[in-house]
Amino acid sequence: MLACFGCASYAPEPIDLTAHAAEFAARMPASGAVREYVANLRERKPETGPLDASDGISLAEARLLTLLFEPSVRIARARAGITQAARDESGRWQDPELSADFARILESVQHPWVTSASIGITVPLTGRHGLERELAASQHQESLTAARLAEARALDALDAAWVQQTGAHQRIELVRELVDRVRELETLALRLQDAGQWTTLAARAFTLERVQREVELQRASDDAEAADLRVRIAMGLPPANRTALLPQLQIEPRHPGAAAAPALADGPRLAAARAAHASSEHALELAIDQQWPQLTLLPGQQEEDGQPRAALGFSLPLPLWNRNAKAIAEATAARQAAAEAVRADLERATQELALADQRQLSVQRQRERIEQQFVPLAERQLAEGRQLAQQGQLDPLLLLDALLRSHTARIEALDAAVAAALAEIERNSLFWPVLATGEVTR
Repeated sequence: MLACFGCASYAPEPIDLTAHAAEFAARMPASGAVREYVANLRERKPETGPLDASDGISLAEARLLTLLFEPSVRIARARAGITQAARDESGRWQDPELSADFARILESVQHPWVTSASIGITVPLTGRHGLERELAASQHQESLTAARLAEARALDALDAAWVQQTGAHQRIELVRELVDRVRELETLALRLQDAGQWTTLAARAFTLERVQREVELQRASDDAEAADLRVRIAMGLPPANRTALLPQLQIEPRHPGAAAAPALADGPRLAAARAAHASSEHALELAIDQQWPQLTLLPGQQEEDGQPRAALGFSLPLPLWNRNAKAIAEATAARQAAAEAVRADLERATQELALADQRQLSVQRQRERIEQQFVPLAERQLAEGRQLAQQGQLDPLLLLDALLRSHTARIEALDAAVAAALAEIERNSLFWPVLATGEVTR
């Protein structure tokens, strides 16, 4: 009974969502928790940059906040704590088993009671406990890999949201500039109408264009506000947080050129399958070991006719028919399936890399044509049209057409830049980000 005092006891731990909601609402990028996390991360990864949100948050700084606050990352790390606990407590010996037997002789004798008691202690004859620890460690590594994958996905999602948010704000500037230019042409058209050189119908075309573009400007502003919110969600910050987000469209490649293909085998696409295969190896090794019996010693004491006696028994299963055959067969098949998953993931990763490279090349070609041909030609058309319009030699409607073509060219150039960055992010997703660690939090 004394052993029971070492047993764990249960204590409830309710969740205070009201307090957490208040904590979430007050979450700031310059808090002490953030500084402590960045400092700890920098100790392990010296390439980690600083985080100073006083002048706004850059993409590099936002990545640090994502690793700390993003919900799916936190959940994956917490789940890794489950397998860590299993790893730390695995491989223990079985508890001894106390058994007793009491019998009473029904005839009238001097000592009618026959008693016996023994303690069963299982002695491992093989390295089973070590194999159990190795399997638990491998399963914990699977959880750490899952946490690292969650970090990588969260960082990729942040990069994509950041690029789209930057593009949304740059679109506002382009549309606002167009509205101002159309308003100038509207003023010119109204002046020509007052001078009797234009009809009311022709002048109204500029007013309609201005109103339409003002609607477009409002829509662009709403889209940018939603894009800002998506970035804050990706960082795990509360919606009410209004820390400035510094624009960035350029995304650095993780593995450029010929160095990419060899790195696929160690990248995120194969990570989960490779960790599962490692666990399947240990599971099969343990299943094979479990076909061999474990010796149980039964030291004890007996009493008969009032005479105490020391006793020693044992129990040893004989591996004649079962021999853990079902578990071994299943573990063997599981290892084969895990190996096939690794090979299939390598094939998919190679195909995805080729597709990402092709998409990058396609986007780059489009971007070069837009920036080198379409945009300069449209701007020259607009500049020459302005000169002719000021000299009274050009119909303002033709100038409006030139203005709209110039705006379209600049919008397409922006869209091409965003598409190029998103293509780089898609390609980067095949490789590990530098900051992904897969740490455990308790």
